[in-house]
Amino acid sequence: MSGLPLKILVDPDGVTARAFTELERQNLPFAAMQAANATAFGIRTKWAETMPRVFDQPTALTRNAIVYDRATKQKPFAIVRVRDEAFKGTPPARYLLAQVEGGQRLMKPFEKRLAAQGILPAGMQAVPGKGVDLDGYGNIAGGTMNRVLSQLGARFDPLQNETDVSRKRRQKREAKKARGDYFAVKAKRGGLRPGIYQRIRTGFGSGVAIILAFVRKATYRKRYPIFELVERLYPRLYQFHFENELRKAVQTSKFRGRG
Repeated sequence: MSGLPLKILVDPDGVTARAFTELERQNLPFAAMQAANATAFGIRTKWAETMPRVFDQPTALTRNAIVYDRATKQKPFAIVRVRDEAFKGTPPARYLLAQVEGGQRLMKPFEKRLAAQGILPAGMQAVPGKGVDLDGYGNIAGGTMNRVLSQLGARFDPLQNETDVSRKRRQKREAKKARGDYFAVKAKRGGLRPGIYQRIRTGFGSGVAIILAFVRKATYRKRYPIFELVERLYPRLYQFHFENELRKAVQTSKFRGRG
């Protein structure tokens, strides 16, 4: 289901199975292709309009997640899909899948890295803790996550993980700051539940702040019913656009004929 594709075929329900004039028949392929593209655009727009009602403060990547590939003469169908690529971060198709189909969400890249290092226990996922600053979209800043992974030896590139030498240099630089090293707790330890913590120094002593909490994987209900929307939209959208595109094509042909 990668990319959550929806294929808009050229006249799958036999809209064009009626009597046509000779001029209309000449313009059928072009009109059907244009109708498929217009229908795909309409569905993409409706999906995008629905998103802010489902997700609280969606990021720019999420808001622009809906894309479509146009039909052509060589490829007589258009495809509406959720973007399955991202320059940075997790592609929308991966994290939206559970919201569309229900079930458990896929692991995020940083969770895979923590699991690969044996830090994130099996059957658990990581969520922001109370001690971490979040951006305007409710996500942990990329710089913070990179520092966590580096200190815990979980970066994708081993050369980006801290060594004993680089750790000592960092600790020396941060000696006068309030915040210290990150460390992981895999099982409940005293008052600390599983998660990733950061040591905090204050004028009254020291403590810890939870950065990521390890919790049991949640099961999501369907919240983003994009395919149900299509079932309601498609019949009237394609019919409308086909008749409109055929009419325009015929009018253009008549105009050319007079020239």
